[in-house]
Amino acid sequence: MSAVLFIALSIAASVACAAVSWRHPAQVAAATGADLTALARSLRALPVDARLAELASRSPPESWERRLADELLSAAGPRARVAAANDLLVELEQRLDVGAGWPRAAARLSALVALLLATLSFLAQAGPSVIVLVLGAGAAGAIASAAAGRAGRAAAARKREAIDALVDVVLGPLDGAVRKPPAPSRRPRRASR
Repeated sequence: MSAVLFIALSIAASVACAAVSWRHPAQVAAATGADLTALARSLRALPVDARLAELASRSPPESWERRLADELLSAAGPRARVAAANDLLVELEQRLDVGAGWPRAAARLSALVALLLATLSFLAQAGPSVIVLVLGAGAAGAIASAAAGRAGRAAAARKREAIDALVDVVLGPLDGAVRKPPAPSRRPRRASR
């Protein structure tokens, strides 16, 4: 009886940890609407003055993109547009980062619960097969949680790139603003002998 209980608890903890972990990639995906990269590409073909209105018409009513279009359309000038875009970008960054630590914590929790249950199984003399099953379930939960963390970080990075492209296209060239080219990468030079 106790052997089945230890295995069931280990599986339940692993499934719970994995479920909590996979909420982060789902939250990242839901932070904005559709494919922002394709939207930015299609808006780039339009004249600068028509881009905001087109973004507003193509975006769902409650989406982040619609809020961006509405805020930028109501802004008084270029500086106000940049300020409005920055405020919305900060808010979106918080939404992307809200669950970033969950997968790492869930992986640790799954592993620790498995170790605790394996120790209790050993003390209850449940047998080596029960200990292996308990540890295997915990390892599976930890691996699933770590995979969710990697998927969430990759999705957030792709989402940030798409958001940057969209904001760049929508804001267009700002009056008097000079865009700096990206800084060259500085690799340390090797010392010659």
